[in-house]
Amino acid sequence: MKEQRIALAQGRWTLEKFDLRRYLPSLIRWFVLVGLVVVLTILNEYFFTWNNIINVLRQATILTIVSVGLTTVLLTGGMDLSVGGTMALVGCLAAQLMKAGVPIPLAVVIGLAAACLVGLLNGILVGTLDLPPFVATYGTYWITEGAAMILMRGAIIFGLPRSFRIVGTGYVGAIPVPVIITAVLIVLGHLFLTKTAAGRDIYFVGSNRDAAYYSGVRVRKTLLSVYVFSALMAGIAGLIMTARLDAAQAGMGQPFVLQGVAAVIMGGTSRIGGEGGIPGSVIGAMILTLVVNGMNLLGVSSLAQTLVVGLVILFAVSLDQLRLRWTD
Repeated sequence: MKEQRIALAQGRWTLEKFDLRRYLPSLIRWFVLVGLVVVLTILNEYFFTWNNIINVLRQATILTIVSVGLTTVLLTGGMDLSVGGTMALVGCLAAQLMKAGVPIPLAVVIGLAAACLVGLLNGILVGTLDLPPFVATYGTYWITEGAAMILMRGAIIFGLPRSFRIVGTGYVGAIPVPVIITAVLIVLGHLFLTKTAAGRDIYFVGSNRDAAYYSGVRVRKTLLSVYVFSALMAGIAGLIMTARLDAAQAGMGQPFVLQGVAAVIMGGTSRIGGEGGIPGSVIGAMILTLVVNGMNLLGVSSLAQTLVVGLVILFAVSLDQLRLRWTD
């Protein structure tokens, strides 16, 4: 019988020998996602309606985009805690430029260029200076957060141009613009990881950095690229969030730092690298979004919502730990 491979890292199956322990975490993720939909549909008649489905998808866009970028970093065995600060910096910088009369396209390009510079700094700190990713990106987070605070001087910017707000609130037919942007980024990111040599290098570096180096993989270049990509995705998420809220303020990206990491780990990307992928991260982001949306529909207080999200994050990390033990 012809061999069929489904490598978990790239979303393909293998029928060499079915090991339930290997695929059980993936099955659990799908069970949780479908189970949430079923339970919320039963508990609230408005959940499974077109308007709420579109609302859930729109709510999930920012977290999903952040997760797409973080996936590539975690695949190398790294970590990027600077995404929240990058979101705030890009959103605040672009908003300030637009309020000052700078054309929208130029303001957007400058904001995303700033995000790439943050990613470049992270890549140098981790890939060239060999600083621990947690420490390096946590420091970068405070740098970007501080820069955003200096830009805003404690103020909040409102009243951004309507043509810019379309990015966060517009529709193409019945589909929100941010949902379309997110879908495109998901597809491009997945194809990059699974169909290109650079994507395979990312998995190789995460699986065994020394072996990758001696095999001719440019490890530093690979690390540099994933941190730049993660920062770019965070910048795009910051722009969409700013457009959606029609406001920019320092600190607006804080909730997405650990939520993004949790979504990626919940989606099956190993925190030690080399295993996972973007489709799983999308599922993780959807689970977290559904939990928050369901609690809103059920009238759960914001204080209790924070508690539940924390429990979900612990569940995600525990699931990853169990998967590592089962596959050893």
